[in-house]
Amino acid sequence: MIPANFKLQYKREDIDAAVKRMGEGITQWAKKVWDESHTDLVAIPVLRGGIFFFADVVRQIDASVEIAPIRTWVYESSENNVQREETRVSLEGVHVRGRTVLLVDDICDSGKTLKMLTKMFLEHGALEVRSAVLVKRILKEETFNPEWIGFSYHGPEWMVGYGMDDCNRWRNLPSIYIIQQSA
Repeated sequence: MIPANFKLQYKREDIDAAVKRMGEGITQWAKKVWDESHTDLVAIPVLRGGIFFFADVVRQIDASVEIAPIRTWVYESSENNVQREETRVSLEGVHVRGRTVLLVDDICDSGKTLKMLTKMFLEHGALEVRSAVLVKRILKEETFNPEWIGFSYHGPEWMVGYGMDDCNRWRNLPSIYIIQQSA
């Protein structure tokens, strides 16, 4: 039973249509990469949230892709009594030197993670890095703009479902909901 404070934002049918549209665009790029380099895209899901979207979008790509998952996480550290937020990345088993990379994530909020990953992969020798996200949160000051976006969203509300979680719960919902705060 879906909690009463979850408001439907994107139905599964709308998500499927967005994924199909994005897959078509990525297919054109993947075929161009193959024609020019005879290498497959390295498709990288940003775990954990991006796994549902990743699985669906790569199945819409009508070209071969190599899959290399990574995991990112944010934690707060204290150094000299100064709190800072740090993003950590596990790149174990991911080889991008001389390759073209597709980063796939469920949502682009501030864009810090995708911006950092793009820079990191280019520093590790990737030829090109592009990104696909299901939801791009529109902010006053943009920090990162993925090449493929399923939905643009204005507002600060927390989303849940289709990989996005609420305190590690409800990732498995097939649609995306906004969590409404009680008044």
